[in-house]
Amino acid sequence: IAIPAHNRPAFLLEAVQSIADQTYPNFEVIVVDDGSVPPISRSALEDVLGQRVTLYRHEVAQGVPKAKNAGINAAHGEVILLLDDDDLLMPDALECIHSVFSNHPGIDCLFLGVRPFGPYAEGTVKSRNAALSAVIENSRPVEREGIYFFSDSLFGALLNTVPIDFQRPAARRSMWNIVGGFDESCLFSESAWAIHASCVGTIALTRKPITQWRIHGDNFGWPSGIELDQIRRRQFDNGICAGKELLKTFKNEERAWRIRARMIKG
Repeated sequence: IAIPAHNRPAFLLEAVQSIADQTYPNFEVIVVDDGSVPPISRSALEDVLGQRVTLYRHEVAQGVPKAKNAGINAAHGEVILLLDDDDLLMPDALECIHSVFSNHPGIDCLFLGVRPFGPYAEGTVKSRNAALSAVIENSRPVEREGIYFFSDSLFGALLNTVPIDFQRPAARRSMWNIVGGFDESCLFSESAWAIHASCVGTIALTRKPITQWRIHGDNFGWPSGIELDQIRRRQFDNGICAGKELLKTFKNEERAWRIRARMIKG
């Protein structure tokens, strides 16, 4: 479990406590302190998780995508997931993830159902439900045992909207290796990652929420030296940026396959 963290020590301790409370005990936690002032306390994390937590630090804040990628690269597990420092896992989240990957070895990536909570969650709940319903309707997954199993039609559905649930991946290491990490040139790159993943892997989603997304007015990242209002305005620019980077990725893959095809013909 990789946790990018910046200047929210109280929320971070709630997040790691939600991990300590898991019904499934076999996990490691990588916390990446992205330039917090003061630095995150290693002893406070170990008081909750013991030796199952490792703390890395960026002396200067580098932004959410770089912090997430650092956590992914440092992880040792076969399945790697991310948890924001202000969010929580449901007590049976890891048990559910372990069960899905164990019982369905063909699954490459399991996206995690999300329940928004907090003082500003009401409107977010409605928009999340509407976006998720649209994806389910347009992709028509097969549902078994509380899990949605998707076909190739997920790609087209995600081009229209990427619900928050599809921004919470738990993926096999092989899937991270194929898709790569998050685009570090964009502040919000989770949507592009989900669309790319839908093209190259077998995808599933938990129907029930197993993560909790805290809505509190500061959910927009932390690049050094930028104000919250500026970050909000940059969301639009970053959406365009993520789309361009995704298109570039697809063009590079297309060129590679053309070269392979010519080699086979030759």
